[in-house]
Amino acid sequence: MTATAIIPRKLPFLFLMLMAFAGLAQNHAEIKGRVLDSVSYQPLALATIAVVNVQDSLSSLVSYTVTDKTGAFTLHNLPSGVQLKILITYVGCYPFRKIITLNKNQAVDIGEVLLNQKDLKEIAVKDRMPIVIRKDTIEFNAEAFKTRPNAVVEDLLKKLPGVEVDIEGIITVNGKSVSKILVDGREFFSNDPRIASKNLDADMVEKVQVYDDREDDPDHLVPAAKLNKIINLKFKKALKKSAFGKIYAGGGTEGHYSVGGLYNIFRDTLQVSMLALSNNLNNTGFDFNDIYQGAGLGRGGEAFYRGGLSAFGGSAGIQTVTSGGININDDYGKKLKINLAYYYSQTRSRNNSVNNTQQFINVYTIPTLNDTTLTTKNADNHSSTAIKHNITGLIRWQPDDVTQIKYTPIFSYNDNLSNQNSFGSSFSNFAPLINQTENSNSTDGSSFQFQHQFSYNHQLNRKGESISIEHSLMFNPAKSVSYNNNELQSYTAFPSYLLKRYANNEDNNTNASLAVSYRYPVIKNLALSIGLSTEYNYQLDNVYTYDFDPITGEYDTYLTAQSANLTRNKWIHNIRPGLTYNFGNSVSIEIDMLAQLQQVNNKFYRNISDINQNYFTFLPNVQLNAGSFSFNYSASTTLPNIGDMIPYSITFSPSYSITGNPDLKLTRHNNFAIGYNNYSSQSQVSFNLSASASFEKSGVFRQKTLNAQLAETSMPINRDGRYTISVGSYISKRFKKQNDIRLNGTISINLSKSYNFFEINHRDGNQNNYHATLSPRLSINYREILEIEPSYSLNQTFTSYSGVDYGNQSNTTHNVDTRFNIFLPKKLTIEGDFSYNYNPVVSPGFQKSINLFSLSIDRPLMKKDRGNIKLSCYDILNQNIGSNRYVVDNTVTDIESQILKRYFLLTLQFKFNKAITK
Repeated sequence: MTATAIIPRKLPFLFLMLMAFAGLAQNHAEIKGRVLDSVSYQPLALATIAVVNVQDSLSSLVSYTVTDKTGAFTLHNLPSGVQLKILITYVGCYPFRKIITLNKNQAVDIGEVLLNQKDLKEIAVKDRMPIVIRKDTIEFNAEAFKTRPNAVVEDLLKKLPGVEVDIEGIITVNGKSVSKILVDGREFFSNDPRIASKNLDADMVEKVQVYDDREDDPDHLVPAAKLNKIINLKFKKALKKSAFGKIYAGGGTEGHYSVGGLYNIFRDTLQVSMLALSNNLNNTGFDFNDIYQGAGLGRGGEAFYRGGLSAFGGSAGIQTVTSGGININDDYGKKLKINLAYYYSQTRSRNNSVNNTQQFINVYTIPTLNDTTLTTKNADNHSSTAIKHNITGLIRWQPDDVTQIKYTPIFSYNDNLSNQNSFGSSFSNFAPLINQTENSNSTDGSSFQFQHQFSYNHQLNRKGESISIEHSLMFNPAKSVSYNNNELQSYTAFPSYLLKRYANNEDNNTNASLAVSYRYPVIKNLALSIGLSTEYNYQLDNVYTYDFDPITGEYDTYLTAQSANLTRNKWIHNIRPGLTYNFGNSVSIEIDMLAQLQQVNNKFYRNISDINQNYFTFLPNVQLNAGSFSFNYSASTTLPNIGDMIPYSITFSPSYSITGNPDLKLTRHNNFAIGYNNYSSQSQVSFNLSASASFEKSGVFRQKTLNAQLAETSMPINRDGRYTISVGSYISKRFKKQNDIRLNGTISINLSKSYNFFEINHRDGNQNNYHATLSPRLSINYREILEIEPSYSLNQTFTSYSGVDYGNQSNTTHNVDTRFNIFLPKKLTIEGDFSYNYNPVVSPGFQKSINLFSLSIDRPLMKKDRGNIKLSCYDILNQNIGSNRYVVDNTVTDIESQILKRYFLLTLQFKFNKAITK
């Protein structure tokens, strides 16, 4: 075994040892006390207790907590030997301050702290609290958390206690996902928080507010433990009437380039923001900061798994992207808020790939074939152009304190053009050459979508009594034309063929729904609810296929057997009675029963009778919440696809055909989920544990038939027993600053199993897929001079079979990644990313490992560091490659794809800010 293979296996152990050592290295000094009102001597619950380092020039936050119902608090693991300032605040009271120096393992009781009431307007705040907690809102003072020059909001968020930002930019607070980032309480482009976190500068932010996301829960029915979080960025006062932004441009080797900009106009309640970018660095979104901060460093090399897929390398292919957008917010009084956004993107992609597919066949599958391994090698060339336009709106109107109205319209138009050419050959362990193929196809299509959503909520006279109305509408027509040329040259008894076809596709999906719900509190702890809804869905799928006539030179021979005219009309009527009982102490149970009637009409034309289906089902839902713990059971159903129900066969080629099954049944899903989420502000430990399982009754899978020439026919059938089970755990710890070192550590473990079945030539087989992932990560900061984030990911997949004599498949991939920043004198910054990926089980000729190393150096320019120059090199070792493997039934496929490789890039950036006086 090579050293590179051994090292990754030791990393989880080394990581855990480092975490344990860091924990032991912490001091265990503590402070406790009790906060009371100076007049009434009543305890003050939820008073904010913060401890800051006086010796730090920024008085950085060391720890914080809030008082309990008795006004008591305790802060553990505080550093010794340094001056600390205790700050205690409560709304409507003077703040309390005390400076103290602790000895190692010392426990200090500061006793009863009496806060004097005062009109807030009379309070002259001497110390700006780094953190203030008001009910469910946590407010951080941005100035208390030092960031580097040209840092973006994401860098600031990483400094805040309880906030985690992973390698993909996904943000969590106290273990809960952040659903959106607002700017001064208003939408910023979309619900993807990364657009704000990766584009807005940290030095524009005065405060960061974090609170529960109840925008779609006006009745406060969702327990706090299950809510996501919203981050609101409160900008500095000087920016509330100003025009500000930044622009950048870069050019490099191999014709690589990157340009972009962000322009904002803020004037009172009006906010206008514009984004634009263009690059050929495989950056496909509005997070152009990913390009500038490192010129694309770290966009390759992450290991991932998607439903049996083991892969490493960056995004496949080379992409050139041009995109832009505008976001407008305005308030009309205090009751009406309006948001309007437009997005445009054009993505041109080209990709070359090599595929190796092995299909295992034995005598039990095809009696004439004895332990045959069929291997197919393909070389593919693919190019595409996608153009997207998207307009979204949001209107929030709150005419009074008990009424909320929300309306969201969305318009989108997509235009897609793609071309693909492939060359392949097949052979087996008994035949050196079975066939050779040459295929080409081109598709030109477009789609339009309009949808809107309307919601109305009104709180009635009785506390907790409410009525809600929701309506949605979607209209989504699409059309496309495609040309396909498929040629197979056979070297066996199977006939050779040449197919040249043209297809005209028309699709439409229309959906409309209306729902009304009423909630009534019978007694203090018991509430009853009733919900009524109806939904209509129209689905159209027309395919007109023509064969090429060499005599006329036209595609004028209509192929009925390869065409289809399918229409489905579906009505769904629901009634959902339910009850909620609160036991107190954050313990509640919610039970409801959905009675659902589905009326479905399936039209196949061709003088074929319609198939009408009527399903009446009871679908229970049970939800138990006990503080940080939750349990949920729900049942749902899925209709069989109308394309699987066609009462005839379609022959796509002599080697592949399908047959429909009009007798397919409704699939029922029984879903279970449990979760536990907890965050301790004192120890700054976040812990999450979740598990889920889904079991199917009458699931749909394809029954396959292979003949001796390996021509395949398949038909969908129902079968009971398919299931998936998953368990995941996540723990994060932010350690106290020790010896000028700040350390954060996270580790996540995910386990899953899926059970599926397949049938080939009427022989049943079962497939068990197991997957395990271990992902530890550290973040180390030394005196704001060195930042380093090492991480490791171990992905293990295992596939076993029963009922058939197929060999088990196992695959383990390793990914080691280290990102670092070095801040040198004269404001020089070195940024780098090194990743190592290893996949030992790939087909011969495929690359097993890559070393991806990227580096950049930058320096501020101009007065107030408004300018910046950066030199970057991506993939210095020129080893980047895209590779993946996946296992389906009795088939294993390896793919190696073209990918972005080494380039140098020189980039200039300029920031501007101008006050608006009118």
